[in-house]
Amino acid sequence: MTSTDSDHNSDLMTARAQAAALFAAAGRNEKAGPTAQLHCLTAATTLLAPSGPVPATADNADPDRLIEQALRILGNLPAHDFAQPDVLAAAQHGHRALRAPR
Repeated sequence: MTSTDSDHNSDLMTARAQAAALFAAAGRNEKAGPTAQLHCLTAATTLLAPSGPVPATADNADPDRLIEQALRILGNLPAHDFAQPDVLAAAQHGHRALRAPR
Protein backbone atom coordinates (compact mmCIF):
# COMPACT_ATOMS: atom_id res chain seq x y z
CA MET A 1 0.00 0.00 0.00
CA THR A 2 1.42 3.37 -0.98
CA SER A 3 1.12 6.54 1.04
CA THR A 4 -1.39 7.80 -1.54
CA ASP A 5 -3.57 4.73 -0.93
CA SER A 6 -3.25 5.23 2.81
CA ASP A 7 -4.17 8.92 2.49
CA HIS A 8 -7.16 8.05 0.31
CA ASN A 9 -8.42 5.43 2.79
CA SER A 10 -7.95 7.90 5.63
CA ASP A 11 -9.92 10.58 3.75
CA LEU A 12 -12.70 8.09 3.01
CA MET A 13 -12.90 6.95 6.63
CA THR A 14 -12.91 10.56 7.82
CA ALA A 15 -15.75 11.44 5.44
CA ARG A 16 -17.73 8.39 6.57
CA ALA A 17 -17.21 9.26 10.24
CA GLN A 18 -18.17 12.91 9.75
CA ALA A 19 -21.30 12.04 7.77
CA ALA A 20 -22.28 9.33 10.27
CA ALA A 21 -21.93 11.79 13.18
CA LEU A 22 -24.11 14.34 11.39
CA PHE A 23 -26.75 11.73 10.53
CA ALA A 24 -26.72 10.55 14.16
CA ALA A 25 -27.16 14.11 15.42
CA ALA A 26 -30.09 14.65 13.05
CA GLY A 27 -31.54 11.31 14.11
CA ARG A 28 -31.64 12.28 17.76
CA ASN A 29 -32.92 15.79 17.06
CA GLU A 30 -36.46 16.25 18.36
CA LYS A 31 -37.30 18.65 15.53
CA ALA A 32 -37.05 15.79 13.04
CA GLY A 33 -40.11 13.61 12.67
CA PRO A 34 -39.97 9.91 13.55
CA THR A 35 -39.59 8.82 9.93
CA ALA A 36 -36.71 11.24 9.36
CA GLN A 37 -35.09 10.12 12.61
CA LEU A 38 -35.29 6.48 11.53
CA HIS A 39 -33.75 7.20 8.14
CA CYS A 40 -30.97 9.25 9.74
CA LEU A 41 -30.09 6.58 12.26
CA THR A 42 -30.14 3.97 9.50
CA ALA A 43 -27.84 6.14 7.38
CA ALA A 44 -25.45 6.59 10.31
CA THR A 45 -25.18 2.87 11.01
CA THR A 46 -25.03 1.95 7.31
CA LEU A 47 -21.79 3.87 6.87
CA LEU A 48 -19.92 1.36 9.03
CA ALA A 49 -17.90 4.18 10.54
CA PRO A 50 -16.29 3.81 13.94
CA SER A 51 -18.68 5.19 16.51
CA GLY A 52 -17.65 8.33 18.23
CA PRO A 53 -19.22 11.12 20.19
CA VAL A 54 -21.74 13.29 18.39
CA PRO A 55 -21.07 16.95 19.13
CA ALA A 56 -23.68 18.30 21.54
CA THR A 57 -23.67 21.58 19.63
CA ALA A 58 -25.42 19.77 16.79
CA ASP A 59 -28.45 19.13 19.01
CA ASN A 60 -29.76 22.66 18.52
CA ALA A 61 -29.18 22.72 14.79
CA ASP A 62 -31.91 22.29 12.21
CA PRO A 63 -32.00 18.57 11.37
CA ASP A 64 -32.39 19.32 7.66
CA ARG A 65 -29.13 21.30 7.72
CA LEU A 66 -27.35 18.42 9.44
CA ILE A 67 -28.66 15.96 6.84
CA GLU A 68 -27.72 18.28 3.99
CA GLN A 69 -24.23 18.68 5.41
CA ALA A 70 -23.83 14.90 5.69
CA LEU A 71 -25.07 14.44 2.13
CA ARG A 72 -22.67 17.12 0.92
CA ILE A 73 -19.76 15.28 2.54
CA LEU A 74 -20.77 12.04 0.84
CA GLY A 75 -21.47 13.82 -2.45
CA ASN A 76 -17.94 15.21 -2.50
CA LEU A 77 -16.43 11.73 -2.47
CA PRO A 78 -14.90 10.45 -5.70
CA ALA A 79 -17.43 8.53 -7.81
CA HIS A 80 -15.89 5.11 -7.09
CA ASP A 81 -16.15 5.75 -3.33
CA PHE A 82 -19.68 7.14 -3.53
CA ALA A 83 -20.70 4.05 -5.52
CA GLN A 84 -19.81 1.72 -2.64
CA PRO A 85 -23.07 0.04 -1.57
CA ASP A 86 -23.02 1.29 2.02
CA VAL A 87 -22.23 4.89 1.05
CA LEU A 88 -24.91 4.90 -1.62
CA ALA A 89 -27.45 3.37 0.79
CA ALA A 90 -26.63 5.98 3.45
CA ALA A 91 -27.11 8.78 0.90
CA GLN A 92 -30.46 7.31 -0.12
CA HIS A 93 -31.60 7.18 3.50
CA GLY A 94 -30.45 10.77 3.95
CA HIS A 95 -32.46 11.83 0.91
CA ARG A 96 -35.54 10.02 2.25
CA ALA A 97 -35.06 11.75 5.62
CA LEU A 98 -35.18 15.15 3.92
CA ARG A 99 -38.42 14.21 2.18
CA ALA A 100 -40.07 12.74 5.29
CA PRO A 101 -42.92 14.64 6.94
CA ARG A 102 -42.14 16.62 10.09
